Amino acid sequence: MAASVLCFEVLVILFFALVAMKLSDLSTGTVWAICGPGMALAALLCGMLRKQWAYSVSWVLQAALIVAGFVITDMFFIGGCFTLLWYWALRAGRQIDAEKAAAYAAYEAAQGAQAAAVES
Repeated sequence: MAASVLCFEVLVILFFALVAMKLSDLSTGTVWAICGPGMALAALLCGMLRKQWAYSVSWVLQAALIVAGFVITDMFFIGGCFTLLWYWALRAGRQIDAEKAAAYAAYEAAQGAQAAAVES
C-alpha cells in the first residue's frame, strides 16, 4: 500500500513541476533541479520499502510535499492529503500484515494438529 502512495507521489511531483514553471518565479532549470530528484527519490523508495530507513526518508518526502506549498499554495492541501494517505497506508499495512501472520499461524497450527492426528 505504501508503494502505491509513493507511485502516485511521482505524478504529483511531476504535475507540481509543470504548474510551478508557469505560476512561480522559479526558473525552469531550478524547478527541474528540485523536482527531478524528488520524482526519482519517490520512485526509488517504492522498491526500497523493505528497508526500515526508507520509511523515514519517505516521511521526509511527505514533509517536502507540504513545504512545496510555499511555492504553490495548493500544495499545502495536496501535500497534507498525501501525508494522511501515507499515514493510513502504513497503519493499514501493519494491520494487514498482523492479520496475515495470525492466519498463517492458525493454518500452521491446524496442519500440525492434523498431522498429529494422522500419526496416532
